[in-house]
Amino acid sequence: MKTRTDLVSLVIEILIMVMLTNCSGRFSKTIQTASPARENVRVAIVPPGFSSPFHIAIRDGAISEAQRLGWRIDVVAAEEEGDFVGQVTVVEQELQKGVDAIAINPIDVKAIVTAVNKANNNGTPVFMQNTITPVDQGEVLEYIGYDQWHGAAKLARYTCELFETNGIENGKVYILMGIRGFHANRRTQGYEWGLQQYCPEVMVVGKQTAEWNRTKAIDVTTAALQQNPDINLFYGNSDEMGIGACIAAQKIGRIVNQDVWCISIDGNPVTLDLIEKGETTATLGVYPTLMGVTVIQQMEKALRGDPIPYILETPSIVVDQTNLRDYRFGSTWTEPVEGKPELDNGRPTGVD
Repeated sequence: MKTRTDLVSLVIEILIMVMLTNCSGRFSKTIQTASPARENVRVAIVPPGFSSPFHIAIRDGAISEAQRLGWRIDVVAAEEEGDFVGQVTVVEQELQKGVDAIAINPIDVKAIVTAVNKANNNGTPVFMQNTITPVDQGEVLEYIGYDQWHGAAKLARYTCELFETNGIENGKVYILMGIRGFHANRRTQGYEWGLQQYCPEVMVVGKQTAEWNRTKAIDVTTAALQQNPDINLFYGNSDEMGIGACIAAQKIGRIVNQDVWCISIDGNPVTLDLIEKGETTATLGVYPTLMGVTVIQQMEKALRGDPIPYILETPSIVVDQTNLRDYRFGSTWTEPVEGKPELDNGRPTGVD
């Protein structure tokens, strides 16, 4: 026979179970209401290629966030990073699968117009990642990326400070460019503009494309140093080219961060490891993994019906050994903000 104490305890247990059940029901309902677009969603991310760790990092960030949401995600690219036609074909194939949204990192803004128009006709929302340069035709819901011109200008200022710190007067710089197009244009022109702003005495003694590729950068750098052995610094439009420059310089006996410096753009994990080891100098950290996460987050907002800006500018920061740890742990990340379109006009962003 149960005592009065036992009965009281039993009643309390029953009340607690009822409360927990009700709370659980309300919680589940709230989650479903807040994100009705989560069910049966399929999206696509189309980078220029996978030869660069940068695009792999964006892929990883996007996949991680999509999986958290319970979405299906395709991350596909043309076989060659310079294959404009192939990228359009990849987009068309994803549209045929009936994806709910697609994000593209265009190889060329003019070439991708055909794919954007087909997505528009299909009623599929289009996003652009790693660029805030609008296409000439077609409707893009949102552009997500960093300001390439001003990012490159940050590296120019870093170059000036580095030369001053090391007592280098009239320093000589060589630029390794990517495949010709708006990415290479903005990253090259912004850097040259920055040098003129902060240390006009520094001379750019040459520039040549290395097609975003480490091996080609090694070849170009080797030839450059043979012709002009007193080059002080190599600036690569991408990390892979900056890394290639330092590899080539070391092969002919130059000492990284003592008599030659290599800087670049991307903030890839492999580059961070080499900065830590002293085998390259610095990178413009643009948080590729978090950029991938942001793309999926913005897709979710759009599919949910929330307003999103036309231009979403993600942060960038020069990373060297002094702030490497903070960058790795994401403590230097700042929330993306509404920005202005970056036009391929040979002038700083925001200047018509």
